[in-house]
Amino acid sequence: MSAQSKKNIKWVEGLRGITSALVIATHLARALDFPLFWPADVKDGAPRWLQVPYLRIPWQGRLGVPIFAFLTGFVCAAKPLKLAYIQGNHSASLMTVARSAFRRPPRLVLPALIATLISFVLSIFGAYTTSNRCDSFWVRFDAPDPKPLGENFRRLFRALLATWTTTENVYDRHQWAMRPLLIGAFQVYIVLAATIGMRFRYRILVHVLLVAYWLLNTGPLTETFGANLALGTLLAELSQHRPTQNLIAKYQRILSYIIVPILLLIGGYVGSYPHEHEDWAPWSLRLHKFLVDPAGDGSRGSFIVPKGSNAGRRASAFMIQCVAVSIFLSPGLQNLLSHRLLLWLGHHSFAVYLTHGTILRTLGMWIVYGISGQPWEDPGKNEDGSPKEPNWLHPKSRGHKMASVVIFTTVTYIAAWAWMKWVDTACARATQWLEKKVFDDDEATEGGKAGLAEKGYANGGGASSREHAQPLLNGGEARVPPP
Repeated sequence: MSAQSKKNIKWVEGLRGITSALVIATHLARALDFPLFWPADVKDGAPRWLQVPYLRIPWQGRLGVPIFAFLTGFVCAAKPLKLAYIQGNHSASLMTVARSAFRRPPRLVLPALIATLISFVLSIFGAYTTSNRCDSFWVRFDAPDPKPLGENFRRLFRALLATWTTTENVYDRHQWAMRPLLIGAFQVYIVLAATIGMRFRYRILVHVLLVAYWLLNTGPLTETFGANLALGTLLAELSQHRPTQNLIAKYQRILSYIIVPILLLIGGYVGSYPHEHEDWAPWSLRLHKFLVDPAGDGSRGSFIVPKGSNAGRRASAFMIQCVAVSIFLSPGLQNLLSHRLLLWLGHHSFAVYLTHGTILRTLGMWIVYGISGQPWEDPGKNEDGSPKEPNWLHPKSRGHKMASVVIFTTVTYIAAWAWMKWVDTACARATQWLEKKVFDDDEATEGGKAGLAEKGYANGGGASSREHAQPLLNGGEARVPPP
């Protein structure tokens, strides 16, 4: 039995839990204190504590989706590789890939559809009025504009389709990552199907070449939905490899106390690269010159940020890659991420992702600005016919902002608990029913269990058994929601 076989991969769920909390933190910052994305409030001004390197990381965003992409690559590959590599059962591995590929679309599409319908109903009753009139540009952008009922229904149909075509869902813009993550999962399935019969060294070569390809590709989001997915698959492969695990165990002290801290320090500093105004602080300007313009004339980029790529996303992706390798090398970090609180957060992370935006744009903004969206006057138009800048609503007080943070976060996790208990369970049962209809009867037993296996739990009963199930061990499949 390999070293990895004696471990669990509960840390996957724990990392997902931290990621969901980071998503909430960054969206609160966007809504209530956007300057946290900058290195300082003004150029050459003294930064606040939450704007300095490392401490700024939770608030500045760009982390949730890359982590979910990495986890997608890891968990989609874990069980097929275990069957093929450890048990030598290639046919069972391919069947696992086939079933996982079938389950993936409904397990993403059905919950996303329900979340969009809820937001649509709220928009009909004017729940987004305050968000449409507040002084936060990001909140106004995220909130659907008021429309006549007929136009609202037509917009709903377009949004349900666009979520999976152009990624533009006006009722819940946070669903933009759903389509890339769905496509990314199928990229993993294709790679597994194409390489499952290869020798280990050549499979590793394929994964390394894919990571390099996506890092060298300067197209939009290639570092997020390409390199991180491939890295997750690579580490899933190495997790099943006995010599690699034995080597890690042999040099555990050096790796845990020297290599891992260095990786985290370097990755965290690079990942602190600001959203904009990088010239407003000496540290961010130096980092910009090192990452984006090392020659000083704009002629070339760096290895981390090639010329023509998105500097912020590349910096964050590099940080996530450093964190992923650190977790892989450190049993201490894996144990830390396996804390039961983080596991609970991870179990509810997909629900948090789907519900938090709607709650923030309604309840969260009502507390800060008032529920009525008043006082408000139509700004009219300029002489040339262009609309005048409205007199946007301003926050009532700092205390209202603090109350909004606490109440919004609490209500979001309560809603996520309810979502997982009823909505997600119904979606899982619908997917399981479809799977039993589509696949052969002699595979039904495995298929029934696999539906919950993909959620990260081993026993395949109904809602009651889910509550008492234990996270999968030994490389079993785990749940992979978006940010």
